[in-house]
Amino acid sequence: MTGSVVYSVGLAPVFTLATDLMVGSAPPERAGAAAGIAETSSELGGALGIAVLGSLITAVYRGQVADAVPAGAPAHAAAAARDTLGGAVAAAGQIPARLGTALLDAAREAFTVGVQVSAAISAVAAVGIAVLAVAVLLGVRPAAEPEGPPDHPCPDGPCAGKVGAVQVVKATRPTREQARDSRHDDSNASATTTSNSG
Repeated sequence: MTGSVVYSVGLAPVFTLATDLMVGSAPPERAGAAAGIAETSSELGGALGIAVLGSLITAVYRGQVADAVPAGAPAHAAAAARDTLGGAVAAAGQIPARLGTALLDAAREAFTVGVQVSAAISAVAAVGIAVLAVAVLLGVRPAAEPEGPPDHPCPDGPCAGKVGAVQVVKATRPTREQARDSRHDDSNASATTTSNSG
């Protein structure tokens, strides 16, 4: 019970932070896909961990118990003990008490060694992955935010090339010199027109 509580307390923040990191780094329109990938990776990682570590425990257990079967144990009891811990428990109840106790103690010791080896490898792998994650995340730079709105609305944006897209042109007020030149040009044009009429 205590081991399960410690396991849950240590694992819950990791799941929460990892999911938040994956979903938060995705664009808003792809948040659903990111959440799906996070859930899939969690389920796949759990299944692979159970399969790999379970196989490792079984291999270590069988290697340990093969040399620890007490002499004089029946062949069928020794074979059952070498198969699984449950087989050893069942076989221990079918043979004399002294041999059954010795067989059960050997099987339990072998299973404990297998769990310890699996836990040590898991701890080393977790530390290595944590160091790798820190090294990778330190090289990530936040995306640069635009400093201000563009001068022209969506010149190359999503509305470019669409019907009804209007580009707003900023109107400028004529200067005093430009207004004077314009009046002068109008006066010259009027004088030319009068002389041509005469």
